[in-house]
Amino acid sequence: MTTVPYKGTAPAINDLLGGQVDLLCDQTTNTTQYITSNRVKAYAVTSRARLDTLKDLPPLAEAGLADFEVVVWHGVYAPKGTPKPVIDKLVTALQAALKDPAFVQRMNDLGSQVVAANKATPEGLRTQLRTEIDKWTPIIRKAGVYAE
Repeated sequence: MTTVPYKGTAPAINDLLGGQVDLLCDQTTNTTQYITSNRVKAYAVTSRARLDTLKDLPPLAEAGLADFEVVVWHGVYAPKGTPKPVIDKLVTALQAALKDPAFVQRMNDLGSQVVAANKATPEGLRTQLRTEIDKWTPIIRKAGVYAE
């Protein structure tokens, strides 16, 4: 298998749809529309469980890779020293969006799972970051990956 580095998802998807490449690993927010319209064949998801919008796609864990889980997640960040009232306003706005049924439905339609609004706090993000660092540090070290 030859890895083809792309400068973004759009050209990679274009090449997949055009038959220039045979395989693409990407997040469901970018690919669900092509999967559900049968323009591409999806084989599995990398989440631990099936996704509500792509129920026919098994997680890799069902294929025997029990410990395999790679999910995309996003955080909202502000510069160090941002005043607490500004942070509080951002948190309130974010939590309101995460509770909005139209927003949640749109994200679900794209194959994304929306975090519970009560976890969308600075503390919740710190916990998520710590969990991810603890998960990936030994894997990165074992693989000998380093920044150039």
